[in-house]
Amino acid sequence: MTTVRPGSDNDTEGWRLVEELKLGTVTGDRPQSFADIHDLTVDGSGRIYVLDVGSKEVRVFDRRGGFVRSVAPEGGGPGEWQYRRRANQQVVWQAPNRLWITDGRQRVILDTLGNELSRLASDRNYFRAGELPTSAKVIGADARGSVFARVDVIDIRGFGQSVVPQYTYVARLPVSAAHEVLPGDTLLIETRNITMSGGNPQSVGAGRGQLTLERPQGTATARFAWTVERDGTLWLVQRARYRFDKLTFKGDTIRTVRMGDAEPWPANESEFTPVIADLDSSPEGWLWVRREEAETEGATTWHVLDNCGRYRGTVTVPVRLRALHVGGGGEVYGVASDALDIDYVYRFRLVSTSGIPVSAETCSF
Repeated sequence: MTTVRPGSDNDTEGWRLVEELKLGTVTGDRPQSFADIHDLTVDGSGRIYVLDVGSKEVRVFDRRGGFVRSVAPEGGGPGEWQYRRRANQQVVWQAPNRLWITDGRQRVILDTLGNELSRLASDRNYFRAGELPTSAKVIGADARGSVFARVDVIDIRGFGQSVVPQYTYVARLPVSAAHEVLPGDTLLIETRNITMSGGNPQSVGAGRGQLTLERPQGTATARFAWTVERDGTLWLVQRARYRFDKLTFKGDTIRTVRMGDAEPWPANESEFTPVIADLDSSPEGWLWVRREEAETEGATTWHVLDNCGRYRGTVTVPVRLRALHVGGGGEVYGVASDALDIDYVYRFRLVSTSGIPVSAETCSF
């Protein structure tokens, strides 16, 4: 186990985030005029893919912010996508040439020019009998040809009760050279209870497998956050304490890092107060720990640890970012809205006053 202490001698390099790029405009119908951005991703060449549900397309920009093309227009044909404002839609880049678009019900894979490579339904065959997936989103890819999805499932054997279990899995989905999703495996991340409401039915499943069920009143706050490394290992954190466990996909802990004196495990749901919003890992293996902020705060703050688990600093940008993507060389991308609800795409870079680069360090462990 490694313990690092923010504010100690580790924090001597003066790390900060510098704005490098801002895309967006208030007026006109230029490509930089965004309507409703749900997500973004970045490929190995620095091209930025912006999923704009309001404009019903994915816009591609080069790393300098120049418009390249639009892909995935609205429609049901090859290379097209059906945009739904209320859906949680994502784009994920998988090297060397796959752009995934997903909303939990459908997935399409495009190449860099927008040509369709494959179209897939959401996977429902990785779970135990009685477990029904209710949402799924692809959120990352490793360097070995697999993508990773977060999948929430409910135990339909508990229907008719006021409270039913909900499970969150990470699904690892190998993808063939022909762009087919192969049989994968799952890792259970957490279990929590959700309350069901009467008189508000929803349909899940398809065909003979379709069921009409009560809609959950709301989901309990996620207690864990995780991110995938390029080698396929995972970093996992319980969001109320600064203790990070690195796991194999079999669930074996291979490393633990603590920031300061980690708080004890909350005894029950009423005592759970998240201090961590989420995790991201850079291609160099640096861990970006985004701090939980109040809705009224107009800033975004991270604690940054290098690939050896050493604390490098706490950095903040003066905008509240969402749809985050951490790239190589200290780059971080995100979307923020102004007072007029206009969306902008930002790129910041992590730099130190001493000129130390963001790189994979040689570790002593």
